[in-house]
Amino acid sequence: MLASDAKSDRSTGRSNLEPVRPVLVYTLLRILLFGVTFGVLWLLGLQQPLLLIVVSFLISGVASYVLLSRQRDAVSERLSAKVDRPKPQND
Repeated sequence: MLASDAKSDRSTGRSNLEPVRPVLVYTLLRILLFGVTFGVLWLLGLQQPLLLIVVSFLISGVASYVLLSRQRDAVSERLSAKVDRPKPQND
């Protein structure tokens, strides 16, 4: 990256995390959803650790499929744009 590019990024307010932001948001929301599910099941009396983790994982997975579709689409769009981008030719 050239110094002028870095200066341009600062003036436009772009962050170094901008390219991976959809992935970070989706991952953090999945972790949060798992944590909430884990906590609710624990408060409801599911005390066996392995069963608690497995059931929390399954329920949060189904819930994330329904609740996080917009974030999942953003991640998919970001990844497909990255894959479809032509690679620079080194001559």
